[in-house]
Amino acid sequence: MKRTLRRLAIPAMAVVAAVTLSSCGSALGGEDTGSGGGDGDRTLTLALSRQLTGLNPHNGGSPDSDGSVKGTVYEALTYLDPDGSVHPRLAEKWESTGPLQWKFDIRDGVSFSDGTPLTAEDVVWNFQELLDPQTKSQLGAQLKIYVAAVSTDTPGVVTFDLKSPAIDLPSRLWNVYLTTQKFWETGNLNTEAVGTGPYTLASIDLENGAKLTANPDYWGEQPAFEKAEYKVLAAESARVSAVQAGEVDIALNLDPLSIDQFSSNPDYDTTLSDSSWVQVISINENKGGPLADVRVRQALNYAVDKQSIIDGLLGGAVEPSQGQVIAPPFYEPNPAVQEYPYDPEKAKQLLADAGYATGVVLDLDVPAGTYAAGAAIGQAVAQQAADVGITINITETPFPAWLSRQNQDSAAAADLVYIGWGGQYKDSWAVFDPFTSKSRYKQSNITDPEFDDVVNRLQAATDSESAKALAAEATQIYHDRAHTVFLWPGTFTSVVAKDLEWPSRTSRYLYAQQVTQK
Repeated sequence: MKRTLRRLAIPAMAVVAAVTLSSCGSALGGEDTGSGGGDGDRTLTLALSRQLTGLNPHNGGSPDSDGSVKGTVYEALTYLDPDGSVHPRLAEKWESTGPLQWKFDIRDGVSFSDGTPLTAEDVVWNFQELLDPQTKSQLGAQLKIYVAAVSTDTPGVVTFDLKSPAIDLPSRLWNVYLTTQKFWETGNLNTEAVGTGPYTLASIDLENGAKLTANPDYWGEQPAFEKAEYKVLAAESARVSAVQAGEVDIALNLDPLSIDQFSSNPDYDTTLSDSSWVQVISINENKGGPLADVRVRQALNYAVDKQSIIDGLLGGAVEPSQGQVIAPPFYEPNPAVQEYPYDPEKAKQLLADAGYATGVVLDLDVPAGTYAAGAAIGQAVAQQAADVGITINITETPFPAWLSRQNQDSAAAADLVYIGWGGQYKDSWAVFDPFTSKSRYKQSNITDPEFDDVVNRLQAATDSESAKALAAEATQIYHDRAHTVFLWPGTFTSVVAKDLEWPSRTSRYLYAQQVTQK
């Protein structure tokens, strides 16, 4: 949802830091454009803030890079609209035939971009590959937790047999993208693509971006633009310059202090609002040392003056977190859990009680260009932490290098990581996964069997009321043990050409097929 850019006074300190189930409607999840075949004269140009790491359809993907490109050339059984509601995609409909079984009817008349018709057997193969014990894909690791088997014994119907209930299974499958077995075995999964999406991949340069062409044989509505290009502009300054020069149609993840200059631009509309994810500083407890002590982790939470950073660097667009890793619009925070207030004296006392009165030295990793004002926020946090005796050394690296370091064993990973997490739909309790000991994401780096057990029971809940009760228990545990530094909901910033319509996703997924001309 767009809203007018808020204008707030920026403290001088902050400015200095900144300088340093129906199948009706469109198959694309938006409104029908009636374009019929796209605009052949204009290449839609979209800016990404993270370098691409590859297009493997079974590896998920960041909304700021791979995930946005994959969602144009690949499709899943289901689709989530910008509001988080689930809709049919490659599955026309589905039903739960019992607490541990779901059946999906596969859409007829769909072909992959190499001409291969989509069948139920293709769907089954994709999921069997993901569930193979030898498969190391990110999405497969999650599916193995609750999916026992995927099969077909009726033409055009795929059956999911589960290990535990999943009342939101259709929503969970939104980004499990499908390809052919032949391409999987013979193609280059990172630099080529064979999918059923509205675009096909014309070329890709992982460092610089990807070029797409509308798929002439797409089963659904043709996109509004015949050609689309994703440009990787990892530096925030590069995105600003591209907008100033009119070289991109849409750019996200601009710093609030930068976006203000475009609020009266005759060619662009701007947005500054909160988003559907939360920003935290992930704590590497498994590394041992000071961070293994809950008092040190609590001290970090009390040491950060969240409101001053929000006012100074984020344009006042958000409110401090309530001390939990869920936030509106997709979740109702636990009202019993409140934020850690800014209390430097309490932070000092906790450090002294833990035996670190003389100070603590930690390292913080920040991914370059990924989050609004990320580098400046890191510096602000370091300044505030220094006031209580915590020295924070910051490393800022391009996203692929940053991700590579975080995916190492805990002993080699950073002490602290500035990162954002969020769900894609209402009560998507998989939002807790990155924070569990079992997480496929190394960034969690905690060991808490009690929290893991609550999350397991939450995700297997068979009704919404028991799920919410377990979610409340999970948020309380995570808050009390200070497994992370709770900051604020992420900010959503966008600059969109005025002659375009885009149903903005505050989760930052930027799909070319959803952009239309006014």
